[in-house]
Amino acid sequence: MIETALKNRIEALSPMSRELFLHKVEQSLQSKSEQNQGSDTKRLVAYVKGNDNFDLAQLKSYLSENLPDFMIPSLIVPLDEIPTLPNGKVDKNRLSEYKEVVSKKPTTNNNDLSEAEMKLSTIWEEVLNFSPIDINDNFFEIGGDSILSIQIIAKARKEGLMISPNQLFEHQTIAALCKSMAEKVDATEKWDFLVPLRKEGTKKPIFCVHSGGGHVFFYNQLVEYLKPNRPIYALQSSGLDGNDDMHESIEAMTADYIKAMRVVQPEGPYNVLVYCFSATIGNEMAIQLAKLNQEINIIVMDTMASPWTLGSSERVRARVRSFFKRFYKKPLTSIKLYFEDRFWRISPMWYKLFGSENEKALEKVKINLRNICLAYEWKKHPGKVSLILTEKPHESLQKVTIDSWKELSAEGNIELYYTKGNHRTLFEKPDVQFVSEKIDEAITD
Repeated sequence: MIETALKNRIEALSPMSRELFLHKVEQSLQSKSEQNQGSDTKRLVAYVKGNDNFDLAQLKSYLSENLPDFMIPSLIVPLDEIPTLPNGKVDKNRLSEYKEVVSKKPTTNNNDLSEAEMKLSTIWEEVLNFSPIDINDNFFEIGGDSILSIQIIAKARKEGLMISPNQLFEHQTIAALCKSMAEKVDATEKWDFLVPLRKEGTKKPIFCVHSGGGHVFFYNQLVEYLKPNRPIYALQSSGLDGNDDMHESIEAMTADYIKAMRVVQPEGPYNVLVYCFSATIGNEMAIQLAKLNQEINIIVMDTMASPWTLGSSERVRARVRSFFKRFYKKPLTSIKLYFEDRFWRISPMWYKLFGSENEKALEKVKINLRNICLAYEWKKHPGKVSLILTEKPHESLQKVTIDSWKELSAEGNIELYYTKGNHRTLFEKPDVQFVSEKIDEAITD
């Protein structure tokens, strides 16, 4: 009965609405990528029963020697006793109340801090939910992540500290960040679209375009696994600092991104990695670069081209089959994710009414990206497409993804690569290691 009701609801939609609905269901069931990269992230926290001689550095060193990187906790919380329930099991609710993390004793006296260092220390403690934080602590080693970094930037700018995401990525301690701000006196003059993840290398760089969340920090794992002689840059959206000055079209956004790319690489061919939302940017880059007599290799990460505007009965059938295959295996999970997907439609109003200031700012960025993506008019392009695919629950869906890019390529210039993992975990350990190998293969030198 549930299956029939859902099927009738799908068939009752208009072709465009049906295509949009199925695309969102596919995203929810297969990846949840926009949520993971635009609004929420998970991290591994360890709770340790220690003693007065507890040494965080020694424990981390031991874990590094005995565990793979992705299993090492980003936060380690010391406790006198592990809280338990009456039945003897660990009380997870009480564990989550413990915020403080043991760090090495601060190496800098607070009296020696500059005004900027004191402000940033307060902001970091507020965002990361623990103290004390030393000005030489690495943001990403003490629990910082992509979403928290955006909060840091927004709060710092309100205090008059003009930080951009690329500065925080390059200078990951308060001490280094404040030194960078002092040297970069023109930080308020313009927004930096280009974030250098790795400047070193003599080969042609790869440019990674943000997804629908606007930020780029989830690409940082590539630094560890892509071949070391390859510079890596990311392109981030405007508006992440809380400024309402955002791009009004994909065409305008692409033009700015190309200008930023050509500062570090004046001539092509360009290697541009796109994922989810940024498929639109890849398509438009190929068109605009062709007008400049420049070549591009669009490295597409498991993303279907133009899902909202290139509807076809074949694609609808493939997605319906994929949806019900998942539904038969996990009906309750499918229903749950269906209703979570409905939240996508009401989230702008939800965040407007109940969201924090930072959540409201991020939602503005995401809404703007969504709107300009929907308004974009897809056209054929002369660029090369390197399509990196993960396993799909239904083989016909794989074919639909491939055909969608062939449809846009003026010469059908498509190369296929296959990797382990799924859409959601492409840039997370351990899958990012396999993905990086395929990106290395796909890059045009």
